[in-house]
Amino acid sequence: MSSGTARRALIRPALVAGTASVALLANFAGLLGGVTVVLPHLLYVPIALAGYWYPRRGPLIAAGIAATYGVMALAFAPSEWLSIFARAVTLVAVGALIAYLSSRLAVEEERYRGLFDHSVAGILVVDPDGMVRDANPQGAALVGRAVGEFEGTPFVAVSTDPDAAAAFLDRAAREPIGHAELDLLRADRRPVHCLASGAPLGGGLTLVTLADVTEERMARAALEAANRTMATLAGILDHDLTGDIEALEDCIERSRAAVDTPETIALLRRIGERADGVGRRITVSREFRVLGTRPPAWQPVQAALEGACARLDPGPVAVRAWAGRLEIYADPALPVALYQLLHNATRPGTGATAVVITYRHGPDGCRILVEDDGLGVPPGERDALFSPAAGRYGSGLFLAREILSITGIGIDEDGTCTGARFVLSVPPGGCRVP
Repeated sequence: MSSGTARRALIRPALVAGTASVALLANFAGLLGGVTVVLPHLLYVPIALAGYWYPRRGPLIAAGIAATYGVMALAFAPSEWLSIFARAVTLVAVGALIAYLSSRLAVEEERYRGLFDHSVAGILVVDPDGMVRDANPQGAALVGRAVGEFEGTPFVAVSTDPDAAAAFLDRAAREPIGHAELDLLRADRRPVHCLASGAPLGGGLTLVTLADVTEERMARAALEAANRTMATLAGILDHDLTGDIEALEDCIERSRAAVDTPETIALLRRIGERADGVGRRITVSREFRVLGTRPPAWQPVQAALEGACARLDPGPVAVRAWAGRLEIYADPALPVALYQLLHNATRPGTGATAVVITYRHGPDGCRILVEDDGLGVPPGERDALFSPAAGRYGSGLFLAREILSITGIGIDEDGTCTGARFVLSVPPGGCRVP
């Protein structure tokens, strides 16, 4: 038992007994003087204290005080028995009501204290002067201190950037903050990177919640460094391969001018086609490298389609987009995904003369339809259509699926014999028509 708890255990019973004695003596003196109306209100003081501090025994204490008053009052004014009885019943009822409310308050306090003490996040209560008034075990452990040691410490004193910590507290004292980053300093001088939130509690107090994300930050930094290294190496390889392809194409063109036999010309044409295929795959791999490196965002579909068409050489195929005001939440590489779909639909081998893009928006989300009037996709090839090894369809559709799947957008092909139809299924939270 702490010293504060021990003091309360001695002071509270003394206060209840003392105020009860004073109130009863005052009523006794009043009865001697013929006063029976005002002084009984003094009895509410010990009854309220007993009901608040001792919810279980409060009604019994109230009944004892009411009975003592009733006996005294009946001895001096037996003719007013009905009024005396009503006062005694009221005293007991008030004591029982306060005890009930106090017990409910104690249950709620115990519940929230349990959440405070056993939360996996650090929780601090900071006063208007920036001092830590209360801290749960996790909050104290974040800065390498015991619970009692952290109380009374200025919050800015445990931050590597006191100005940032002071600005955070100042704002959190005025309005809720859902997300902020703070660097704290443990007692052993080791930095701790935290995600912090804050909100005013009233009375000048501020609630601060802290979550240690130091390891996550280190892992993210290591991953970013690895990605930068991989991107650099991939860029070098991309540059070298592109140069080799250009040199190969130049050799093929020179060879065509130097030979005249049909067999050799046909062989050079096939070599040129293969070189073009390698070049296209280099382009796809370049787009794969940046996939997911930028955060998703709301994007107008019509603008994304226009960006895709700017890269496209549709030849005689007419491309018409009717995306209106539709916006979807997608990776910034959305135009690349749409380009791959349109490139697939406008290839000479599809037999298409027109590609139409429309959408259907409803409570269940949105369906974006990319339809052409070509030969369609053979049923036996649909299962492998979005595979990176899908034969004549190349890796473009696989890339499109990977880009769309980052934000939960599905893609399927359900066309009939009159043409191919690709359906992009956008979830309800990922589409809007402002």
